[in-house]
Amino acid sequence: MDARRIGRAGIGLAIGAAVLASVGCSTSPPASDVQALTYRAGYTQRWFEDRVIGLDRQLERSAGYISFPSIGQFGVIIAGGKFGRGLVYDPAGEQIGWAYINTASAGLQLGAQDFKMLVVFEDPATLRRFQQDKLTGNVSAVAVVGEAGSSGAASFTDGVAIYQGDSAGLMAGVSIGLDLMRYEPMGGGR
Repeated sequence: MDARRIGRAGIGLAIGAAVLASVGCSTSPPASDVQALTYRAGYTQRWFEDRVIGLDRQLERSAGYISFPSIGQFGVIIAGGKFGRGLVYDPAGEQIGWAYINTASAGLQLGAQDFKMLVVFEDPATLRRFQQDKLTGNVSAVAVVGEAGSSGAASFTDGVAIYQGDSAGLMAGVSIGLDLMRYEPMGGGR
């Protein structure tokens, strides 16, 4: 197979994956996945708290946060994206809803990775904008890897702090388009 056909096939696969991901996913998980996702989200939060000095205090003072146990990121030649589902909590650690991120991107890229992510909302106004799907802008994540206590709490950018952890694969770093995160309250309605 020549390079053009391989490139077109890769583009087709990436576009197809992005379309399937955006069409076939809702914000809340299927009932059969709720228990496992809830467990994994709790584990993810504890994983970050064990490694980020001051994160527990930042969460307590926040308006709320999202624990994404797994976000997949892929890129094939000139197309790619990110996708994942998480739980939205209030500062006391009570679940108030579901979150979903699904993005497509263009530009030269190649690789795949899976990572944990924690999104912290600084104040009630920022949390409300998220709940109304009105957040805008991009926020780069603080990478958290390695031993306990190896990172400090991230600064807020536009009312949001993002942590990325446990990266593996060929891509490094992550920037999240805030307008591509979606919210659904517990029970489904708005």
